[in-house]
Amino acid sequence: MTATPPPGAQGPAQQHPQQAPQQQWPQPGEQQWQQPGQQQWPQQPAVQQPQAPVQPQAPVQQAPVQQQWPAQAPQQQWQQPQYTPQRAGGEYGYRYGEMPQYPTPQFPPPSRPPQRGIPGWMWAMAAVLVIAVVAVFAIPALTNDPGGDPTGVGTSDGPTQPVDDGYGQPNTASSGTFTGAHMLAGMNDALAARDRGAFFRFVEGDAAAALNLWWDNMDVLRWEVGAISLAPGQLDTYENDTIELRVTLGAATAGSPTIPEASEHPDAGLSYAPSNIYRATIRVTDDGESGVISGWEVVGTAAPWDLEPLYAVVTEHSVMAGYADERELVDRIAPLGDAGATWVIETFAREQGIANAERFTTFVTEDAGRFNDWFISDTTGWVADRAGTMFPQRRPYASDEVLASIATGGPSVNAGGVLTIGPNGLLYGPEDTQDTIVHEFVHAIHTTNVPQQSWPGSPVMEGWATYNEGLYTGDGEFGKEGTYAGRVIRMCLEENPFDGQFPVQDDFTPVETVHCAYMLSGTMYAYAASLGVDVYEAADHALLEGEALPEAIADLGGPLLDASAWWSWLASTYGS
Repeated sequence: MTATPPPGAQGPAQQHPQQAPQQQWPQPGEQQWQQPGQQQWPQQPAVQQPQAPVQPQAPVQQAPVQQQWPAQAPQQQWQQPQYTPQRAGGEYGYRYGEMPQYPTPQFPPPSRPPQRGIPGWMWAMAAVLVIAVVAVFAIPALTNDPGGDPTGVGTSDGPTQPVDDGYGQPNTASSGTFTGAHMLAGMNDALAARDRGAFFRFVEGDAAAALNLWWDNMDVLRWEVGAISLAPGQLDTYENDTIELRVTLGAATAGSPTIPEASEHPDAGLSYAPSNIYRATIRVTDDGESGVISGWEVVGTAAPWDLEPLYAVVTEHSVMAGYADERELVDRIAPLGDAGATWVIETFAREQGIANAERFTTFVTEDAGRFNDWFISDTTGWVADRAGTMFPQRRPYASDEVLASIATGGPSVNAGGVLTIGPNGLLYGPEDTQDTIVHEFVHAIHTTNVPQQSWPGSPVMEGWATYNEGLYTGDGEFGKEGTYAGRVIRMCLEENPFDGQFPVQDDFTPVETVHCAYMLSGTMYAYAASLGVDVYEAADHALLEGEALPEAIADLGGPLLDASAWWSWLASTYGS
């Protein structure tokens, strides 16, 4: 469903309503919807929507290895820090405990010349033995041994040579103007190379625990590059050698879209790096040219990767992730994610000539509290029993330091979408979960197709996802008799809750009409398709312009969608 989050949430998010068991449809009193307001794209632009099944496919790449989580980086001899998320209070989300103190690396003493009385050949043999021992311990590094990484992917925190570039000097005055050019350039270079040591050269104190967690979780999600940027419009004056600034930090992971170069998409050839907003406390150095991040807090809503260590299963078209203590759940749902993603990608590639997303990211949990923490600051007014939600992601801000291959932009554009599934999305078994996944993946590829959008309302957004979900469950036939969609359409025909008129936004609020609002909005696309309309083009155009489906079709030179003719078509197509 597309329902705008209540005040304080981060833009429109797409939600899937919970489907009732087949023998008793619909569930009364399930949904609580809020009238969407003007779309805003602060942290994650959102719009809420639903999903559908195919024969689950086995994971292609990444069957989870039966090893202990969390992942240990190769070449590092320390234990994974134990992160205990705590509510920080105020608007800044979560705060982590202090970073554990790792032991100082021990290096062998410098070699000494042989003493008198010891034959030279003995020294030569000893040297050979030392080299052999060193070689044995170096083999894992040379072979990229993942070192216990449950994803089977090597982590990226190899040793970094100390850097002496002349920076890191105290300020000549305790106040001044902060540019951070050296710090930002160094951190983005480290994120582009996934060089952990170089990145943490610019991190100290309380910030280390939270940023180590972020780095570890990006390794689990198989990131390629990352980016950090300053939010514009902030004061650049530091006092007492300290400044607090809002920054974005994100990474292009295995589930982030990279728009194909052959696409007509405005971001063709670029990768999306879903980014969250944080407040960084910076100890300023070099008279404002550089600094070190000493404090780190989430601003607004937290992403799953901000909160606890992750576990993920990466398949050909899906990244299914959750927290490390719900590993069994992630393993169980991963095939459903790959099957749903495969259908969506193949369908859109066939209908539009190209699929702008080739893999989707889903976070799943059986814990309602966790589910409501992901990308949401306040659940007041949200659907009480929502099964799944798609959250469009934000981009890093444009700057000279961000890698040119990463799509940047302000709050008006998004970076694809991330799906979350909670307890109610798992309640009725794999088939219902599969429907939810497909519905939300349709939302995700829709918002990827149209990254700068004007929210057109739930009849367009939820109708589009519901229509595709119905095609999935009906083997290409929307409203097929015997399917969930088929039963609901026929029930709504009998009840005629909208007096034969097209559904409108207000119909998505009352629990008495919400199910029919979803399903009859889906039939509008089926009706348009029966008239020869390219509904894939029409759905994208409606999202781009913020128009209802009939207006979008008219803009494209298509036929007039008349409500009375639509109702007659419904009766003849689905009536008894």
